[in-house]
Amino acid sequence: MFKTVISAVIVYSSTALDLFVILMLLFGKYQSTAAKRRIYIGQFLGSWSLIAVSLFFALILHFVPAKWLLGFLGLIPIYFGVKSLFENEDETAEAQEKISQSSAQKLISTVALMTFASCGADNIGMFVPYFVAQNTGQLITVLITFTVCIFLLVFFSNRLSHVKLVEQLLEHFGKWLMAIIYVGLGIMIIIESGTIQHLMP
Repeated sequence: MFKTVISAVIVYSSTALDLFVILMLLFGKYQSTAAKRRIYIGQFLGSWSLIAVSLFFALILHFVPAKWLLGFLGLIPIYFGVKSLFENEDETAEAQEKISQSSAQKLISTVALMTFASCGADNIGMFVPYFVAQNTGQLITVLITFTVCIFLLVFFSNRLSHVKLVEQLLEHFGKWLMAIIYVGLGIMIIIESGTIQHLMP
């Protein structure tokens, strides 16, 4: 169980680095208690929508007869890891523009949609192969851990929203950290699914 919790924390954290910066921008702009509550709700809605979609695809893929075939799903996070090193998009700048155009009353939908739109493909690409590799008990543990991680993500984004050093560190080293975690997860999925062992003579 401890191993499952640790792996779940690592997986969720790797997909949340961009969101961390976006949420800090939101908390930097909206200071009222009501606005912060809306940010929390929006983040939970957006994140759980991504988790639900990932669970749906993972459930379908569980019907694949040979487990070693599922190991090829590990290529997806590896792809995203390599891709993240060559992306030129400034997602933080785009998010900042959306934030500046949003009102406090629309924060729930803004945060939820921003979470789903900006992280959708990457998160689903990470979550599906990870979910497929878990049994029922492990999956329940993962979902509980993810829920706690979502709360902690928003909580610390709020606390650190005025710390420039944190934002600068994420801006300079965030994509390298994401790439390492993505590739590492992909390799772990391939190994644990027995894909390499099956293909080796």
